[in-house]
Formats: sequence, structure tokens, C-alpha cells
Amino acid sequence: MKTYIVEERINSHLNFIESLTKNSEFILSYIPYQVERGKNEVTLRFTRYLLFSFKDKFRMEGIVNLKGMSTIILKSEKGNKFEIFISEKEDKEGKISVNVAIKYEGEKEWIVSKYLHEIAESLIDGIKKESEKAYEITTTANFSQNLSKLSFITKLLMKSRLIKADELDIAKGQIVPIITDLIQQYLRYQLIYISGVSTYESFRLLFVNGELKGTYVNIEGQEGFKEEDLNKISGHFKINIYVALEPKAILEGTENESS
Repeated sequence: MKTYIVEERINSHLNFIESLTKNSEFILSYIPYQVERGKNEVTLRFTRYLLFSFKDKFRMEGIVNLKGMSTIILKSEKGNKFEIFISEKEDKEGKISVNVAIKYEGEKEWIVSKYLHEIAESLIDGIKKESEKAYEITTTANFSQNLSKLSFITKLLMKSRLIKADELDIAKGQIVPIITDLIQQYLRYQLIYISGVSTYESFRLLFVNGELKGTYVNIEGQEGFKEEDLNKISGHFKINIYVALEPKAILEGTENESS
């Protein structure tokens, strides 16, 4: 049984990287030496010295996620097996290290083992490519009008994760410092969505790269789309804070309107 390990620093967000490692289609798409591909299965062929070869069909048995590590098992009907371990770790500065380990057990290990480094490096290159591409979001758009649309909110919630729920009393004119304090620990996320609801008032806020890019306020049916409208907010609110797992997918193709 042979094992190969590779590590890479990646400029992205932890949640997005974790979402990639849980995606079976993504994992299979970055495994090299494929000669045939089906749903959740792939046929691989390896050669050595141009004379000796090994070919077998492997099926993904599933992805197990436990304590920051994804374990992927590819197994053939003959009992040949690849095990792939992908772990992510974020340091205090928000920088992420990704570690990919792969081992093979089965027939003709002396042939397959020579290719383990290429499989591991292809997977980590794929994670880096997709993560860093998604990480780059630049926008000057105003999303205030979008926050009034059910279709946009639905899309936003489907691709986001709730990270905090709270109840707060907000005095008139005090919402901005309260929200600023609430999101300080989450500024490493590219896109943050906040919703607040009371008996007669509600608000929705969208932050992109730490900057307020969308404001929606509803006070007894009267809508507002400007940051200064937040100063009218007061009362006891249920607050939900969401972070986007796929921020680029949320913003791309969205019709941005200014109030």
C-alpha cells in the first residue's frame, strides 16, 4: 500500500473549499488518467515502461465529512481501492492550508503508486483554481432593490448558511453601530446577509467584501432603499446573519438596480 501527501496554501474562504470537497462531481472531474466516465464512477488506466498497464473501473462509495476532513473512497468490483483524504485548516490570520493525501491498495501497486502524486496534485490544483476564481468578487453595484425581491432572497438563502440568530432591542438611530459590532467576527466572508424582523418593521442588509452594498427597510408597509433609512428603525428584532457559501454564484447574473 502506497501513500502520497501534498499541501497547498489557498487564498479563498474555508466554507467554499469545504463545499468543493463534498462535491463528488468536482472530485471525479479532477482525477487524471480517465479513459471513461459515468455517474459516480470512473475508469482509470495507468502504464509503466510502455509495456505494463493497469486498467480498472472505480465507483465512488461516498464522501464522509468528519472534523474538518473529507474522506473519499473509490473502489472497484475487483476490490482495488483508492482512499483520498482532504483536510482544510484556517489559521488566526484567515489563511487556509489544504492537505490532500491519497493511498492505493490492490492489484499492481507497483504501477499505480507511481501516479499517486499526479492524482493528489491534480486534486489540489483543482481546489485552488476553483476556490481562488470564486474568491475574486469585485462589484460597484447597488443591491438595495434586489433585497425587495423574493426571487433574489430565495437564491441568496439557498446558497448561504445561517451562522448567527439573535434577538436585540434597537433604539432609533443606533442600528448601524449594532450591526457593525455583530459582523466584525464574520468579515472574512465575502458576502454577508442580515435580516431583522419585528412586529411592524423589517430590514435586510447585504455586505460584499465588508462593504454595505444593499439596504432594504420596511416600516409599516413603507419601503426604503437608502442607508439613511436605517436610522428610522427601532424596536425588538429577531436577527439572522447568513454567510454565502457560493458568493459569486449569487451575484453573477443578478439584475442590479439603483434606487
